[in-house]
Amino acid sequence: MKNTRRKFLGQSLTASVGAIAAPYIGWKTAAKGSTPSNTVRIVSCGGGGRAGADLQELAKVPHTKIVAIADLDPRRAAGSQQLAPDAKFFGDWREMLEKFGTEADACEVGTPDHMHAPQMMSAMQLGLHIYGQKPLTRTLHEARMLREKAEADKLITQMGTQVASSSGNQTAVSWLRSHIVGDVISVHSMNPKSWGSMDPLPDRTDEIPRGFNWDHWIGVCKMRPFIAGEYHPGNWRKRLDFGTGTLGDMGCHIYHPWVQGLDAMNPTSVISHGPGPVDADSWPINGRVEYTFGATEFSGSKPFGFTWYDGNQRPPAEVATAVGGVENIPPSGSVVIGSKGALAIPHGGSGTPVLYRDGKLSEENKTLEHVENGNHFANWVEAVRGEGSTPISNFSYSGPMTEAVLLGTVAQRLPGQKLEWDAAVGKFTNNEDANALRHDTYREGWEVKGI
Repeated sequence: MKNTRRKFLGQSLTASVGAIAAPYIGWKTAAKGSTPSNTVRIVSCGGGGRAGADLQELAKVPHTKIVAIADLDPRRAAGSQQLAPDAKFFGDWREMLEKFGTEADACEVGTPDHMHAPQMMSAMQLGLHIYGQKPLTRTLHEARMLREKAEADKLITQMGTQVASSSGNQTAVSWLRSHIVGDVISVHSMNPKSWGSMDPLPDRTDEIPRGFNWDHWIGVCKMRPFIAGEYHPGNWRKRLDFGTGTLGDMGCHIYHPWVQGLDAMNPTSVISHGPGPVDADSWPINGRVEYTFGATEFSGSKPFGFTWYDGNQRPPAEVATAVGGVENIPPSGSVVIGSKGALAIPHGGSGTPVLYRDGKLSEENKTLEHVENGNHFANWVEAVRGEGSTPISNFSYSGPMTEAVLLGTVAQRLPGQKLEWDAAVGKFTNNEDANALRHDTYREGWEVKGI
């Protein structure tokens, strides 16, 4: 296997990335119909946390080899280094792409949300296929740019909503597409997490742990003091500049079965009825966000409403009535209410959907066909090799689905304001404050071509 060489424009101290426009051969033509039998060589942006978990799963898939890993906290990446002892380890993902971008076939990205788009776009500009964690990006603009790039270059992509390939999720998709609840009237999704804070951050600066590169962790964002425990390794999800709150963290998982099942890719408006951020640092908690989705064949050609609830927020009594009691509303998951019944969809790999008719458990649950578990990672690898089906969460699907999720996060920053959305042009039609939140300006020296 031979790959045409490309020059990676950018040094280890700058993230301005580009690639010479040249054709490539070998692995990177898998999307165009070739069926190579070689090993998929994977580089990874991230070695610990979610990235480490993804690498463990990818390593189990036949015909894969992890050739390089970049992580700015060696302590967190130790497990991945043991998993792939022959892989080259880097402290800077830009250096890794510069040295391995033309020697690899694909890139896994499992870093905090604010670095998804810079790293994925940089890798795609080298012709690498992408497995990237959810939410696809932190901003609406980034999501659209990644989708358009992937489509233009015919790259094989998969967003890391691994539960999307589970039996429970795919069974829910199959049942909804069979019109099992009739014409959809409303959808309700919920998750009890509280990735946010209604208290200001501590006013202090702590010592940066030895070996941890805080400047690189900040990446494209504005520099700020290091505060132990408030950002790394997990609480960045609470922070406006780095994560996307509970909605962004869990929405792509929980929206998936009904969005795919109902072909619901056209939100037209959104409004948050929960609290707004208390300051410029943290996402609010206890959110309730209402959307209107445009008509689909599964809604009787009529628009339908969708509501998201997180933290201590829960659906109203009519939702409980539709599924025979509040105890039947999944603590995390969705309820789809239609003209002929309701479907409860628990979140999680083993969460089996449950059908209700007239507020009572349906006997059909005993006989309805279930879809077998799939392997989200193998689904992507096989597609990269030109041997499998289109990845279930490819960017042409997961990009717009991520946009739907991120519409809610924009609304949470402007509570009480109904925002009208034009998906065709990717803009709000009635609120320039909302449009300003569609994108961010990257820190000087960290700009990325194409975003």
